[in-house]
Amino acid sequence: MTKQVAVIGSLNYDIIVKQQRMPHKGETFIADTLIQGPGGKGANQAAQCAKLGLPTMMIGKVGQDRFGDALVGSLTAIGVDTSHIKRIGSTGLGVVNVMPDGDYYSSIIKGANELITIQDIDEIMEELKEAAFIILQQEIPQQVTEYVIERFKDSEIQIVLNNAPARTIPTDVLQFVDLLIVNESEAAYMTGKPVTTVSEAEDIGKKLQKITGNTVIVTLGKEGSIAVNNQDSSYFPAKKVKAVDATGAGDSFIGALVYGLSESLSLEECMKFATEVSAKTVMQEGGQDSFPTKAEMSRIVIR
Repeated sequence: MTKQVAVIGSLNYDIIVKQQRMPHKGETFIADTLIQGPGGKGANQAAQCAKLGLPTMMIGKVGQDRFGDALVGSLTAIGVDTSHIKRIGSTGLGVVNVMPDGDYYSSIIKGANELITIQDIDEIMEELKEAAFIILQQEIPQQVTEYVIERFKDSEIQIVLNNAPARTIPTDVLQFVDLLIVNESEAAYMTGKPVTTVSEAEDIGKKLQKITGNTVIVTLGKEGSIAVNNQDSSYFPAKKVKAVDATGAGDSFIGALVYGLSESLSLEECMKFATEVSAKTVMQEGGQDSFPTKAEMSRIVIR
């Protein structure tokens, strides 16, 4: 039986501006192109899981507006169960500035994402109990995220937390996270130490692993990623590709990791597969539209 994924998190409508550089203070700068489409860390991670063939349900909130229509429609079209997405207020928005090398700067307006409540979670508790994985991020109220972790701490469900945007999480909550995923800036926030090299990322990954007692992954963009568990730590270089747009690449990576775990792959195999998937993502423009499908990744041999 295929394992089900429940994603509890954000849905944002992304406005992506491609430009040669960021403007200086007070400067009006002419950008190159504008791309609009579905986004949000939660929705992106759900989209990648579904595109890889995992039964996936999305739990979140969007506005009663055309952006909300677009977000629900796009997820439904790729097979995500959207029956637990509620409509209220205005949809969250993401504004992303993409540079020629694919790097990006991102800001969000929370909108309806901020209106998710503990009561919303309680209403679907029975459905959540059927999941094999629950994926969480931090673009929704933190008390909701922590509540979910607490409720399922004694279950067989694997809890995946992407602490992005970075927030301070109590140690007695972190210890019940099965897989913690952060990038270099989020890792630095959580530990108070800078992450500028692979070696520093490995040291911080080990520190976070001691706190959680479980697996920690530190992603480093074009420099690759670090995986640390209670046995060892490993570095996985990024695949050398021509990056066009890195928007959503981290979310694509997370969706691919969960897919690998659902297939009972080893951590090393999961990391290699996620690296391949995210590399394919950055080679195309846009967010969810650039996420590869299971058919596209079928030729990748990772065992």
